Formats: sequence, structure tokens, C-alpha cells
Amino acid sequence: MKNYLLLLLSVLLFTSCNDKRYTQQSPEIDTYKKVIKAYENQNWENFATHYADTAKIMNNTTEDKAQTIAELIKTNKQDATLFSSWDFVDKESEYEMVTTDKGETWVNFRGLWQGEMKSDGKTYDIPAHITAQFIDGKIVKEFGYWDISELLFNPNNVAVIDNLYKAFTAGEIPKVLELMDPEIVWNEAEGNAYADGNPYIGPEAVLNGVFARVGAEHEYFKVTDVKLHNMLENKVLATLRYDAKYKNGGAYNVQVAHLWTLENGKITAFQQYVDTKSMNDAL
Repeated sequence: MKNYLLLLLSVLLFTSCNDKRYTQQSPEIDTYKKVIKAYENQNWENFATHYADTAKIMNNTTEDKAQTIAELIKTNKQDATLFSSWDFVDKESEYEMVTTDKGETWVNFRGLWQGEMKSDGKTYDIPAHITAQFIDGKIVKEFGYWDISELLFNPNNVAVIDNLYKAFTAGEIPKVLELMDPEIVWNEAEGNAYADGNPYIGPEAVLNGVFARVGAEHEYFKVTDVKLHNMLENKVLATLRYDAKYKNGGAYNVQVAHLWTLENGKITAFQQYVDTKSMNDAL
């Protein structure tokens, strides 16, 4: 009986200790809910009040590359320009506070971030896990973890540019023009004879200032060895070669790079990089 009572007492003490070390209700949790709300509303002045002046913020990075609260707010403001709206889905948000063996107080947040990107109009869902250390009611350290690769690389952009090269190779110029934004800004490489009209604004300007002249002056003009590389900020880099021959008999086979920019599935900008000397020598 005595042993049973000792065991029961031990269990009660252990349970009591655990209850104190873990909770889903605390002033610190209430504070972190205010942090999330300020972030959603982009109220950066209020957002900053919940952090210590010396707070270190590590989002997808290590502590030696920590941001200050001022740097974090600057980053958040820059990110906000890319989105029409953002928030954390309420029903997916979970908060808990833990006290470690060292007596440190941490609030853990798990949520589903949701944002609509301006460039493509798509809504992106990104699971996030954030853990913040509190001292005297202020956040002194914060670690955030989430995967933003889907935001950085839009696979649809590569498909658009791939379709453009296929249409160009097939001689379907109207299809090429349909892929362009009405206000596309097109720049030929400096030193290229066709750069005299830079920048060409709009598909019709590209047609008359570049495509029509290329067709009129060449016996043949082919793009070969096309390789597409998805990039940040809705850009696609194409590496390729021009295999061409002027009607005067001069031929050239040169290395080329095209940098494309897209928005909402349409091409908004083009920049050509090419060995213009070899092209001009063949004239």
C-alpha cells in the first residue's frame, strides 16, 4: 500500500510538472496571435512592438545569418508588393507554449499561409512552422521554416516559352505573337542590326521591326539546341543557337541567350544576348 501511494504521488508530481511546462493558453501565446494578426494586416508598427530591440529572426536560415526586426519588416514590405492578399488560415493555426529544461519559454506556431500572387493571379498554400523565444513578454529569438520554391519558380512560364519556340520553328508567327502581352518590351542585343528600333513596344512593333526584317534578309533562319531554364521573378532563360544564312550568301552559327519575363501567362519582356560580331561579319 505504501509503495502504491508513493507511485501515485510520483505520477501526480510528474503530471503537475508537465502541465506547467506545456500549455495552449498563456500571455505569450496571446502576444504571438497579435504578431500573426499584425503580419496579416501589414501593420508593421504594431508588429515591431512585440519584439525586443535586439531580437534575432532566422527564417529558413541559421543563427549566424539572423535578421534584426528592422530587416525583417523591410523584407516583409518587399514581399507584400508581390501579393494581392495574404493571411494564415484560421482553422489551420495551432499555438502551444513550452518551457524547456533550461527554463526557456518558447511559443510554437503551426499554420497554413495563403497568398494570392499579383503576377499570375494564383493562390498559393504554404505550411509554416515558427517557434519564438520569449523573455519578459518580448520575442528575443524566432525561427521560421517553410518551403517557398513553388512561389519562386512558376512551371507554367517554361511551357509558354516552349510553345513559342515550337511555333516559331513551325513558322506560325501569329501564334508567337499571341503569346505576347500587348505592351511587351522587346530588346535586341546591342550591336545587332535589328537593335536600331530598341525597345520595340507591342507585338506589332516586334513583327514589323524584327520578324519581318529577319524573314526578308535571310535565306533561312533557324533556332536550334534550345534549352529552357526556369528562374526567379517569373523569368525564363533560354540558351540556344542561331543557324542562319543571309540572302547575300553569308552564313553564321552563333551561341545565343534569350531572357524572357512573363506575367499572367503572357510575355512582357524580351532581352537578346548574341555574338553580334559573327552575325555582322556575315552581312
